[in-house]
Amino acid sequence: MGYVIFKNATLIDGNGGDPRYNVSVLVENNIIREVSECGISLQSADVIDCKGNTLMPGLVDGHMHLGLIEIEVVDIVRRNPIGLIAARMFRNMRELLEQGYTSARDTGGADAGFRLAMENGEAVGPRLRVSGPCIAQSGGHGDNRGPSEYRPYYEGNMGFRSRLADGVPEVLKACRETLREGADFIKIMACGGCASPTGGPNACQYTFDEMKAAVDVADNAGTYVAAHCYSDKSISRCTEAGILTIEHGNLLERPTAKLMAQKGTYLVPTQITYEMVLEHAKDSLSKFMYDKFIAVNDRGYEAIKIAMEEGVKIGGGSDLTGRNTKYASGAIAYQAKAQGAMNAIVSFTRVNAEIMGMSEQIGTIEEGKLADIILVNDDPLKNIDLFKNPKDNILVIMQDGKLYKKMI
Repeated sequence: MGYVIFKNATLIDGNGGDPRYNVSVLVENNIIREVSECGISLQSADVIDCKGNTLMPGLVDGHMHLGLIEIEVVDIVRRNPIGLIAARMFRNMRELLEQGYTSARDTGGADAGFRLAMENGEAVGPRLRVSGPCIAQSGGHGDNRGPSEYRPYYEGNMGFRSRLADGVPEVLKACRETLREGADFIKIMACGGCASPTGGPNACQYTFDEMKAAVDVADNAGTYVAAHCYSDKSISRCTEAGILTIEHGNLLERPTAKLMAQKGTYLVPTQITYEMVLEHAKDSLSKFMYDKFIAVNDRGYEAIKIAMEEGVKIGGGSDLTGRNTKYASGAIAYQAKAQGAMNAIVSFTRVNAEIMGMSEQIGTIEEGKLADIILVNDDPLKNIDLFKNPKDNILVIMQDGKLYKKMI
């Protein structure tokens, strides 16, 4: 058996309570066995002196895409050979773990093979839950054809992918095929998007009956549906249909937030992706797409505040593309601009673990849970921006009881 003791730590356990000081945590193999303020002594244990720095649960990215390997996401699968896409997706997996994400949810593109590669020890990265290809309507977000094209749609088999389905029978079949291929949940495109060649965030896509068809398939399989949404109308329709997670949600209005809280629907904001595009990648986008990013950015912070005030459960994600993925750990800092530091930490630990269906195993530092633990420099409640520099500020990364990084 292997034992590790973290001592002299300030503990933020992921539940949202006040930090605890001078805490010791005992890890046996891959399980947290004891959390104590009285000290822990075990002769055979390896000891990590935290020196007053902050011990936290491993971060959980609630919305990311391993396959978004370029800033310009349209036609990735047509521009790049399959092997190159796969290599870059595995690089993105490793990079996420290096930034403190011990678990993550791929919301469109990665197939079950990436999850299995990590579980079998053949790849390094966060433990994964994957949706496979997104389910999208013709001409909707995920359909990469421009308005002047008449070619058949090409789904591809690697990278960021969508599967077109129109009408209830096609949606039923597409969702069933996706689950047959090993997806953990279903993702539908219920609204236009910033990266679409046509349409925009104010659009509403899929009828109520089509959405309900996806929910019925997921419910029969014991899982759930996530929906790409910006417009308030699409968020409301998805919530009424029984969709569990609203991805992005930037144009959320208060009455719909009340409905989400009543139904137990989660909001998963992705504010960092707009900030990074506006800061680093505006020259890589058409004016049409750039203007859409501008339109949703500030409104997204307002949506988070509305959701908080109405009691909506809030997760969080990075949703970054291309080389912007190296900034993913900063997602928690941008979300804190609306939520505050502690609430953002809870979103990126406990709440995202709930969304992944793993709240009994990860997301908090508690006895009996898996040893997914990070040690961060100093106090993130006073300086949440430290997550923007994970190389220097995340001192220890432990995933499933294994030390992936140790700088102390």
